[in-house]
Amino acid sequence: MTDQTAFIPRKSPAQRRSRETVETILEAAARVLEAAGPAGFNTNAVAARAGVSVGSLYQYFPSKNALVAELSRRGAEAMLAALEAAMAEDGARTLEQDLRRIVRAAIGWQTARPQLERALDQMEERVGFDSAAHGVGLRVQTLIARLLAAHLPGAAPDQLNEAAADSLSLARTLIDRAVERGPIEARALEDRLVGMLIGYLGALPRP
Repeated sequence: MTDQTAFIPRKSPAQRRSRETVETILEAAARVLEAAGPAGFNTNAVAARAGVSVGSLYQYFPSKNALVAELSRRGAEAMLAALEAAMAEDGARTLEQDLRRIVRAAIGWQTARPQLERALDQMEERVGFDSAAHGVGLRVQTLIARLLAAHLPGAAPDQLNEAAADSLSLARTLIDRAVERGPIEARALEDRLVGMLIGYLGALPRP
């Protein structure tokens, strides 16, 4: 089992200059992953892209795995914020309307920097990073489960959590595959994905 402490940043920057250095390093890490993929990702390449010494990088991130973990955490935070914003409007909504809000937010998030998202997925799998370790993924799943509970009365909590996890996995996989095939038509992809999710949720056993 992978030691998850290897993915924890060494320290949190307190001063503005330090925070700016960390932001520069993380953006450089993202750009290296986008340009070179997992095979070309290492701390030397990131430091060179950021214009800092490897020693300066190690002050904040003890390894490339810690960089991957922080990029993953920030991506999940952005996804959570997008979903929360999508669901912030008041008023009664149908299941399809709620699913469209979720799917639209997910498409926007995953297609903003698709090469980065694919590279992070590959890195996480390669090094054994548990994306649930930073807790954001679980918060996203909990948000979806709470939304589904309003449309699936009587469903048990375990069933709602499983349905939320399945829905997220399905959405992420389909969006990734669509991006790999080339330029996407967002509305058409949204329609396909919403239809699939409605079909899946409609087939769930009811009490």
